[in-house]
Amino acid sequence: MLAADKDRLIAGVKQNALQLRHKELDYFVQRYSNLATQSSILAGFAFDALVELEITPAMHQTLVDHNATWVEDCFYISGSATMAFALYTVCVASFACVYGDRLALQGPTGSVDRAVAVMMKSRTSIFVSFAFSMLCLIVAASSMAWIKMGVSAAAVTGIFVLLFVFLLFKHQHMKSAFRIDPELMVQGDVRLQVGPTDVDIATLEAGFGGGAQLPPPAAGGGGAAGVLGAGVGAGAGNINGNPREALLSHC
Repeated sequence: MLAADKDRLIAGVKQNALQLRHKELDYFVQRYSNLATQSSILAGFAFDALVELEITPAMHQTLVDHNATWVEDCFYISGSATMAFALYTVCVASFACVYGDRLALQGPTGSVDRAVAVMMKSRTSIFVSFAFSMLCLIVAASSMAWIKMGVSAAAVTGIFVLLFVFLLFKHQHMKSAFRIDPELMVQGDVRLQVGPTDVDIATLEAGFGGGAQLPPPAAGGGGAAGVLGAGVGAGAGNINGNPREALLSHC
């Protein structure tokens, strides 16, 4: 009876800990889904511009007269780059959401933490490709203005340049306003201090007869494989650890 009650206690605590970690996973999934949606719109804009823009002989002759035929090449290159970066963002963000959810739901113990770690590692490439797609879209729009408007497109280019500078400034301002110090950042892992080491609650496994046992410690880690009740009875509490550094180094 006591062994069954202990197993049920451990199962409840572990489920609550996994729910906290799943909030982190949902955060990344929602953010990547939003980026994928916006990138698909950018790709649609770029494709429509490449298909619909018709450079008439008069437009081409105007560029030749001003020795600016390179503007056509700039338009086609920047439009194609916009599509490429946007599609990369859509594909990678979708892959991260689909495979991350699958790993967290159907994987073994510790899969939620691994899924979050992989999605964190993919964050830089996804955001950089999205930023490049927006930059290339601005260049393509400016080039299109020069092709269709001639020298009067200088005002349009100036507007796009001011927009780009303002976006950079606004991004840095908001990034600074919402900044969280790394040592103060709260993560979804819940850990117990047991002897010389700490143990992740989400990795606890229920035992048979003797109650739940802690997972075996790493080599040289000390005798951390005690019963959970002993750790809690000794006054163990939650601490803010960063267990994903080791996972990120192997992803």
